[in-house]
Amino acid sequence: MNRTQCTVAGLVWLSCLVAAVAAQPSPAPPDRPVEVAPGIFQIGYLTHPRLTECSGVVASRRHPGVFWVHTDGGGPKKQVLFAVRRTGQPIKEYRVVGAMLQDWEDIALDDAGRIYLADTGNNDAQRQQVAVYEVDEPDPNGFGSTVQINRTWPLRFPAKPLDCEALFVWQGYGYLIAKLSDDRRAELYRFALTNAGSVQLLEWVARLPITSPVTGADLSADGQRLAVVAKAGAWLFDINGDPARAGRAPWRRARFKDQRIEGCCFVQEGLLVTAETRQVYLFTDAAFGGHRP
Repeated sequence: MNRTQCTVAGLVWLSCLVAAVAAQPSPAPPDRPVEVAPGIFQIGYLTHPRLTECSGVVASRRHPGVFWVHTDGGGPKKQVLFAVRRTGQPIKEYRVVGAMLQDWEDIALDDAGRIYLADTGNNDAQRQQVAVYEVDEPDPNGFGSTVQINRTWPLRFPAKPLDCEALFVWQGYGYLIAKLSDDRRAELYRFALTNAGSVQLLEWVARLPITSPVTGADLSADGQRLAVVAKAGAWLFDINGDPARAGRAPWRRARFKDQRIEGCCFVQEGLLVTAETRQVYLFTDAAFGGHRP
């Protein structure tokens, strides 16, 4: 075989290999939980083809077994709210209408059936203003394929633009945790949910004992515990209903470094955590040194 024939044959072989890899189905959810680190189990895999970079997750309080997730980024193709099971299988999806999201990074909800979308990504600190949006939680067993934005909170950080990937809400306020690097401690800010529509200057609340870049957060339904995930793992804070206590409250850590975890939410057994790479994990009390999340 001459050089030209070898080159052609090699290209054909490479094309076939690429096609074969692309044709492989996404890994199925594990049949049973698989322990991947002490007290940390993989319990699922996000199988929807468009959930390529899951950035946020929250457990529905109205529809048992339903979790709301979304991808990182913005634009019409990415502003979609997905309902999935805890093992990652899709249930339904909804297109978010009423605004153009630029960099959707996290999701939260309240007891009144409202979902909050954190359009707060700011990787290059180019955005002088970020936003949080509110939609009504849809019924995954009902009709319809869109959710309408009801309220918007345009927001500015007090000193300079910051990147943010973590949101939770509590007692009339939305809370954002700035994503900082260079071993700087994470900072917690808040804004009033009553002042929708007008630009708010975020109010500094506390500095957290986390020097790893924060990628997600959730508050327990009773407001007693705050969970934060970052590049180096997960943290739990006993805040007793006061987010400002997170800067000085007792805390516990589960080490899980460089696994690209992005979102978290409380479940009965512990903390459910999603990764950009589609894995769904359960962090049990053993992951946090034997203390219940």
